[in-house]
Amino acid sequence: MLIDKLKIVQGYVKIKLYGYAPERFLNLCSNHNILIWNLEYEDENYIFCISIKGLKSLKPILKKTRTTFEIVERHGLPFYLHRYRKRKLFAVGVLMCCALLYTMSLFVWKIEVDGNLHRTDDAIIKFLEENHVYHGMAKSKIDCEEIEELLRTGYDDIIWASVKVEGTMLVIDIQENLSTNQQAEEKETAESDEGTPVDIVADKDAVIYSILTRNGIPKVEKGAEIHAGDVLVEGKIPVINDDGETVSYQYCTSDADILGITEYPYDDSFTMEYQDKEFTGKESKAYEFRLWKTQFSLPSLSEKFSQYDTITDEYDLKIGDTFYLPAALNRKTFREYKMVQKKYTKEEAKQVAEDKLEQFCKKLTQKGVQIIENNVMIVSDGNTCKASGSIKVIEKIGTKKASVISEETQEGQITDESDGEND
Repeated sequence: MLIDKLKIVQGYVKIKLYGYAPERFLNLCSNHNILIWNLEYEDENYIFCISIKGLKSLKPILKKTRTTFEIVERHGLPFYLHRYRKRKLFAVGVLMCCALLYTMSLFVWKIEVDGNLHRTDDAIIKFLEENHVYHGMAKSKIDCEEIEELLRTGYDDIIWASVKVEGTMLVIDIQENLSTNQQAEEKETAESDEGTPVDIVADKDAVIYSILTRNGIPKVEKGAEIHAGDVLVEGKIPVINDDGETVSYQYCTSDADILGITEYPYDDSFTMEYQDKEFTGKESKAYEFRLWKTQFSLPSLSEKFSQYDTITDEYDLKIGDTFYLPAALNRKTFREYKMVQKKYTKEEAKQVAEDKLEQFCKKLTQKGVQIIENNVMIVSDGNTCKASGSIKVIEKIGTKKASVISEETQEGQITDESDGEND
């Protein structure tokens, strides 16, 4: 690739070789390190490409081998400049274009983010803009190590970041923590509750499937039926003396894994008749040109539609793979459609209802819920399709609530029995 570009810059010609000993000519070129390429044999003559510098070195070899040549084609920058040597304005334009490209090469025109899963590219780019890293920023002001540190401190779930400048691109590679946002929130809640006496109470009606208590006093056991508001684990631990009497209480932050069997009601219905888009096959196009942040709409003679879908394709202007320019071409495709009245068959309606139910179950499983029983019935009467019933699941239950502290132990202190006997 680079060699081909050098050949174009230096210039080369395609020649046809005639004469007495063309094979000897080729051998002598090889011995004198004169590069030729694209060698072909055609009509008892050799055709090949050679650089301008190599062409100037052929005179003694041509004389020795009694051969001559004919220039078939000319390629490269020297011939192009010679052709337009009298056009001074053209030369000025070329110089201005080179100066403009050099100036644009000093800035970053594209920010590319790789490795992000929890956050979108736009969210990270917006965060960088708020911290003075933006499109159009001079490359001399970019500190890659500082941006890496900014990302690690700005986002708790980013554990590794790499930033580098390639051409006019700022390439950001990040690696996020595998723990989910929910786990992070639970950890944050646990840290905020540390040292605060709390109970775990039921947040919905359920049947206890399992309970594993790490801190606190469990108030329910497996198989127990509970209702919203019932205390499941109490953060109030009684202190018993030798006579079996409660003399005081110690308080703690309850901690337990509690799974309960619950039911989610499901009710959905829709009419068998519906309106749907039917595309006519007609399309029209419109183009927009974006220069930095300014958008220009190009004139369009395409047919206008009253009802249509729009598909937008954006093409960034660039030179090579990494030299992006502050410009882009947008192509909008308008696809005409008309609304038509349709009606589901019973099989189609059942499939639609099943798809909706599947999406509902998928959302439940994304919350960490385990579905153990599906009691949803789907019926249709020709006009309406209805799906109703319930879905039985196993899920984590319980929410934290501040413990009620007894008046006699407001400070959480254990009553000193020896002091009581002396009194």
